[in-house]
Amino acid sequence: MKRISYAVAAVAALAVLVGLQVTGASAQTSTATATATATATATGTATATGTATATGTAAATPAACPSGVTLSVAAPTASAPTTVTVTLTPPQNIKAATAADPTSYHVHYFVDTAATAAGQAIPTGNAKIIHSGSLTQDLGALDPGSHTVTVVLGQLNHTACETRGSVTFTVAAAPTAPKTGTGGLVGGGSGNTAEVFALLAVATMIALGGRLATSRR
Repeated sequence: MKRISYAVAAVAALAVLVGLQVTGASAQTSTATATATATATATGTATATGTATATGTAAATPAACPSGVTLSVAAPTASAPTTVTVTLTPPQNIKAATAADPTSYHVHYFVDTAATAAGQAIPTGNAKIIHSGSLTQDLGALDPGSHTVTVVLGQLNHTACETRGSVTFTVAAAPTAPKTGTGGLVGGGSGNTAEVFALLAVATMIALGGRLATSRR
């Protein structure tokens, strides 16, 4: 009976050991599964974030320079002596660069300076180069004399196109104010006034003397 009891006890102890090993293995499996799941989730999130960032920084490509477009520039008029007017045929989508419309173009007015070659970037910050979204442009104060203005169509990124035109005109000098008053005999000072009255007195005396001489005869 003792032997049987020992055998039963041994079997029970073995069963307990096997149960502990199974429980430990299950715990390790659960931990590994959780770790793998967490790693996969973190990796997937990082990938999604990277994709969103790349998409957000993509820049729109400006429209290519148009072909078959002509540009003419009309000289200033007497009523607007420093304003030129541009005509594009056929009409184009003209907007200021600040509108940030990639399908648009804008014009550049080169005042008495060489125009940028096609395909090159037009400089900014030059007082003689006006970047504008308007086809009617006041050029500002111009000295009297001859002036040449070249107008160049440009892309949104300020790249010069082949489409361009120029005009040469003359700014007249400001008219001289006509002289008024005594024609220079009186300058406004008391000394000049006294001289005039003295001359008038002498002339009067001469006239009176002539009359007296005539009456005595």
